[in-house]
Amino acid sequence: MIRLVLVIWLLLLSCFAFSCRPGGDNTVPTKDIKTVMEAHAPELMSIAGVTAVAIGERSDGTPCIKVYVVEKSEALKKKLPARLEGHPVVIEESGEIKPMQGN
Repeated sequence: MIRLVLVIWLLLLSCFAFSCRPGGDNTVPTKDIKTVMEAHAPELMSIAGVTAVAIGERSDGTPCIKVYVVEKSEALKKKLPARLEGHPVVIEESGEIKPMQGN
């Protein structure tokens, strides 16, 4: 009986730790990353402090959606998802982006 309770407890803990994380969609991607980025770019760009959205790679080579921001902050991190339709989102600090002056 104790063994059964322990197994159930471990399953519930695993669910909480890996599937129920706040701030994102933890599903396996069903759409290609470009389609997902293009669908969510207007919504992401409407968030104050976001300067650009692009496709990039995480340090381990995994494709990701990069969200460039003027300055990283906890408040801004809370507004941005950890994943979009199964694809990881990485926040990069870019500083302010200004158009170049013409020649």
